[in-house]
Amino acid sequence: MIYLDNAATTHPKPERVYFAVSEAIREGLGNPSRSTHALARSAEEKIYEAREAVCRLLSVDSPEGVVFSYNATYALNIAIKSVIDSPCEVITSDIEHNAVVRPLAELGKRYGVKVVKFDSGSLTEEGLEGLITKDTRAIVSTLHSNVFGRSVDESILSRVANKHGLYLILDGSQALGHRKIDLKKSPCYAICAPSHKSLFGIQGSGFVYFSCQKRGKTVIEGGSGTESRNKNMPSFLPDGYEAGTPGVPSIISLLEGLSFIESVGIDAISARIDFLTEKLYDRLSSVKGTTVYPFGGGILSFNLSGVPSHELSEELDRHGICTRAGLHCAPSAHSVLGTLEGGTVRLSLSALNTEKELDRAYMAIKDISKSLT
Repeated sequence: MIYLDNAATTHPKPERVYFAVSEAIREGLGNPSRSTHALARSAEEKIYEAREAVCRLLSVDSPEGVVFSYNATYALNIAIKSVIDSPCEVITSDIEHNAVVRPLAELGKRYGVKVVKFDSGSLTEEGLEGLITKDTRAIVSTLHSNVFGRSVDESILSRVANKHGLYLILDGSQALGHRKIDLKKSPCYAICAPSHKSLFGIQGSGFVYFSCQKRGKTVIEGGSGTESRNKNMPSFLPDGYEAGTPGVPSIISLLEGLSFIESVGIDAISARIDFLTEKLYDRLSSVKGTTVYPFGGGILSFNLSGVPSHELSEELDRHGICTRAGLHCAPSAHSVLGTLEGGTVRLSLSALNTEKELDRAYMAIKDISKSLT
């Protein structure tokens, strides 16, 4: 099997991730911040280590600002709904994932929130400032499209948001792990990401890093292990947003994934992914009948003339190639790309992919092209 669906979830993981998760489950973990016995303390220590690792990734130094969640979608809901609870305007990019689009749509129904989009392909400070009105409260944007290779410059977003006193919420799902993000240079209110994509953790956790230490509105309430007499969630972070038992094995996997990234280096990982993506583009664009769309950061979408994207993806699966077809939960991006009607087949890479795997994928696509067109 050749796995080219890493934008959905990475596979394989570094060996240290498998080992750490197995060890955590087999040797036992207590419930962090709830009990005082050794297993509970051990779990709490590991979670704090993971908070520190996230801070190193983002070049910040406030572990208490790292709030763990179930995934990036949940993290984005926390971040967005913590500050948007009344009529206002929110600026987003035109290539957002439904993890941003749908919470804002719900807030539109609930409070009359209006969404204004900027053109991600021609982002400038002047253009972004031209969208701001007296009702603008926040900018919410992805850092990298999950459909094609378009990146959004967080430094522009940060300068404009800070100049105008706006909340800036970033979706780092497709960027963190192979793109350097320095929040000291480009501060934001919050940035969100999952464990299981390019950070090499397993499914079941994500995080939002808040630059402030006082929580806003909560999304879910419950036990936090602190201030148990208080009927309300604690006002401080991370406890104010972490209701219920956290996914300790998944958070430990994130810790090990981040340790792997630190050991290799983001620059080396980024260079590796760029090399593989360019190689894949060169091979794929030579196949008769293919349309290859703008690419970058390990993500490349294409179509084969006359073959629906889902049929092509299913045929690739029969050849042992794992891909994803359709709209990728991002119809906004497909509208920009001009592929909203039928979507695309997406090939998404990890630094752990090999050139030999890409060669085999190319040959499979070439053979399918000959047989189906």
